[in-house]
Amino acid sequence: MIKDYRILFILALAGFVLLGASLFKAFDQDFTKHQKNYYKQLDVEDYTVEIKQVNVKTPGKVLIDRCQSCHIGASNPDAAGFEPPLAAHPPIVPGVEKDPHDFAKIGCVVCHDGSGRDLDIHAAHGELHGWPAPLLKGEIAQANCVRCHAMEDGTLAGAEHYVKGQELFLEKACWGCHTIAGISSSSQAPELTDAGGKFSFDYLVESMVDPSANIANSKMPTFGWVHDEETVAAIATYLKGQQKDRLRSADSAPIGYIKPKSDLARIDSPSVAAGRSLFAGAPYEGSVAKGGCVNCHAIRNSDGDLAGGNIGPELTWTIRSRGSKYVKEHIVNSRSHVADSIMPTFKDYNDAELESLVSYLSTLDYKLGSKTDGPKLYDTYCVSCHGEDLNGEGKIAAMLDPLPRDFSKYQFVASYDKRFKDSIRDGVKGTAMPAWKDIMSDQQIETLVGFIKDKSLSGHDGFRRMEVTLPAIGDKERQDYRNKGLVVEAGNPEDGHEAFQKFCTSCHGKLANGKGPNAYDLEHPLPRNLINAAFMNQAAVNDARLYESILLGVAGTPMPAHDHLSDQTILDIIAFIRANTTEEAK
Repeated sequence: MIKDYRILFILALAGFVLLGASLFKAFDQDFTKHQKNYYKQLDVEDYTVEIKQVNVKTPGKVLIDRCQSCHIGASNPDAAGFEPPLAAHPPIVPGVEKDPHDFAKIGCVVCHDGSGRDLDIHAAHGELHGWPAPLLKGEIAQANCVRCHAMEDGTLAGAEHYVKGQELFLEKACWGCHTIAGISSSSQAPELTDAGGKFSFDYLVESMVDPSANIANSKMPTFGWVHDEETVAAIATYLKGQQKDRLRSADSAPIGYIKPKSDLARIDSPSVAAGRSLFAGAPYEGSVAKGGCVNCHAIRNSDGDLAGGNIGPELTWTIRSRGSKYVKEHIVNSRSHVADSIMPTFKDYNDAELESLVSYLSTLDYKLGSKTDGPKLYDTYCVSCHGEDLNGEGKIAAMLDPLPRDFSKYQFVASYDKRFKDSIRDGVKGTAMPAWKDIMSDQQIETLVGFIKDKSLSGHDGFRRMEVTLPAIGDKERQDYRNKGLVVEAGNPEDGHEAFQKFCTSCHGKLANGKGPNAYDLEHPLPRNLINAAFMNQAAVNDARLYESILLGVAGTPMPAHDHLSDQTILDIIAFIRANTTEEAK
């Protein structure tokens, strides 16, 4: 019996110790120290230490905010000179006699995020691992202004950093790939309408500076401006403000809530000046314009100085090489010309805006002199795609599909002399390779080809490719033992489909789009996309060329010879390929 009392006594004593420890911890928390210090500095003797709680009503829930248990002087002008966390909050709206933000009503979390329920500093500031809304400090907190405020005209006093981010989102052409409801409508990249609700500020910054940091196979390029911390921070602040869930309804918000939209300029009358503004993403006639081509594309001035991005092809000669009609169509839908182009579609542009861009690009007239040597021609016209070492790995090559030709493979250079020159002169449809006949003279093309051949073939022994001809239908001289001695007939697409699935899909894929299972392990150049109609239907890609490429392979590429196939089988495969790229097939 006595033993039982002893156990009860020990348990009771332990309970009192734990209770005392809990009470001591409660009275020894950070907020109690801060409040005692606060009242001491104000020379207030009669006060009560308590949890300061604000209940912020939001649609469907009440937001608990206990931040002012520590930040007790936030609304007190007499605490302006105190050290944090006791100091008065600095004015949010500059230049007003009385700031309209009443922290006794709106609390702190509405603007700064964090975890308003917690009293521990690390938890309250959202520093615990996995907390979705870490504390936003300084100008970054402007991301949350749109939770309450309408921004019909794209401006808001006290939210200048956010507004700057919105302008940069347009200027840097982010809108071309990413959708934000009310701002842009592209489907090229992930939608950002709820970016702030899904991602932290640090995540957004990291995704811009190093796109592959969070998504290993991200196709987003690394832009030159990501090294400017102020630019990145402003855009990230704007994106952090994109949240579908708002803390207030339109009725209870201070001035109502309307989806923010920028005061965008729309061009009604085409002009070179308007095109220049669109290209640069600069304001036009005082308003922000949707543009920013210069973030991806470079151009040269009259002295040949290059300026702009290194993501897409240089546009100095695009009107001369492509023509106005092509350029307009390409802006609206680049895949109408290059099947696998990564360039976003700019369908929002009206006719006047397209004409303005073309007018501006038409003013770019720089070109080299007639006696320019091969190295200079190559460095000016070719190096950005084909690379300094001729290996097809120029600074913009990774963003092109198909990839630029690798001229360091001397077998290719030595095998296709006429085709090589024709490709430079007339361009290669369905690719980023433009026609240079209106920019370079025939002599310059000869000089350029000579330079490439000399550099590619230096140090290699001579290479000679055997010549073959396309078999004529019914030609008795082309009877083939592999075809049981029968003369060849016109290719049969159905038989060709069967042969293609058997011999070609490992590289070219079942859909003939160049994305077979082996394609990802091959070195550049990668398998050809055989359903790229723009490429396949050009005059240079005739049946004779396809026959030669299948029978002998393509020199300097992973495409092997298929000389084990009969002429009839090859013609059947060609017929199948053609059936996929005719106007009827499209």
